[in-house]
Amino acid sequence: MNADVPPPMPKRDVRSYWPALVVFSCVLAAGLWRGTASSPPPSRDRSLQVHGWADEQSCSDCHEQALEFSETGHARTLHRAEEPELVGLLKQLADEPAARESGVRIDESEHGLFAVHHVDGVDRRVQLDWCFGSGHHARTWGGVLDDSWGTSDLLEFRWTWYSALERFGVTPGQPADIDPSYFGGLGLLFDHPKARRCFGCHATRYQLDNGHLIQDSVVPGVTCQRCHGPRATHVASEGEHSDFSWRGISQLESVHRCAECHRRAEEQKPEDIREDNPEISRFQPVGLLQSPCFQRSPELTCITCHDPHRPMSAQDSRGDWQCIQCHDGAHADRPLCGAGESSDCLRCHMPKVESSIPIRFTDHWIRIRDDLGKTP
Repeated sequence: MNADVPPPMPKRDVRSYWPALVVFSCVLAAGLWRGTASSPPPSRDRSLQVHGWADEQSCSDCHEQALEFSETGHARTLHRAEEPELVGLLKQLADEPAARESGVRIDESEHGLFAVHHVDGVDRRVQLDWCFGSGHHARTWGGVLDDSWGTSDLLEFRWTWYSALERFGVTPGQPADIDPSYFGGLGLLFDHPKARRCFGCHATRYQLDNGHLIQDSVVPGVTCQRCHGPRATHVASEGEHSDFSWRGISQLESVHRCAECHRRAEEQKPEDIREDNPEISRFQPVGLLQSPCFQRSPELTCITCHDPHRPMSAQDSRGDWQCIQCHDGAHADRPLCGAGESSDCLRCHMPKVESSIPIRFTDHWIRIRDDLGKTP
């Protein structure tokens, strides 16, 4: 026998293993059932599910809150760029001196809406297909481009409309100076995985063909089914098949479902999670998880204060009733305000703060602050 060839493994009677295999299979099945019984949190990849979706309008036939939901920022967080209102807004870029001086303009034709960067006598252009953001804070445009592998990337336009300023400014995260590359004056080119994350958080569903985004399949906005899952069976059964995926979940899981798009704390660099860092106010779940109120209360979550089914303008999310639920003077571990105030809690404990972008976010790191003199 050749010494370099290992001897064959001895044959074993597999029948002797059947009892163990049966037990193992039962344990595995039970574990899988426990993992699915509580339903995993919504995933961006749910947006890629092809079957089981109901007509988006069917929710309002039975659920009154679905009528108001259509006016929420979530429902309006993605639009086609060619919508007349958005085209008119984008054309105001011509009034922005910095954009004009950089050689950027907007062209509209029968073929679509284009951002053009004129440099060294040459026009560099990209079609703008989508507008991200509800407009409450800002609007940022983007164009879908296929790379050399046929997968779809996303060009994030360099200029963003800031509602508070009523003017355009450089998009957050983009360099102050224009990169000399082809797309430098037009914006940042996101690769396919990042493009998917953008649509995963701004659309309810979409389809890919070998990585190519089928744009006509995109259902814009975070609608009911983005959080509750495809509901065709629920609608067909007239409500007999209900959604229990939000019932009985833990406090942390509840926050994580919002943080899927608003950022989880572990996605933030640890060194950035500091009280003196105003940038993290943009990512509300990050701050909330640092708050003593969250850490000491087993019930405080995002939806304690925010009704996700109603627009912010229609709910009292900045009131005092949420705070008084716990800080009622009846519990020694939930003290009343040391400054003697009985209203306007957010002014001191959750103020709006400024960061490097021209948007003021409410700081969800609830705490006794020592920087109120620095907070606008």
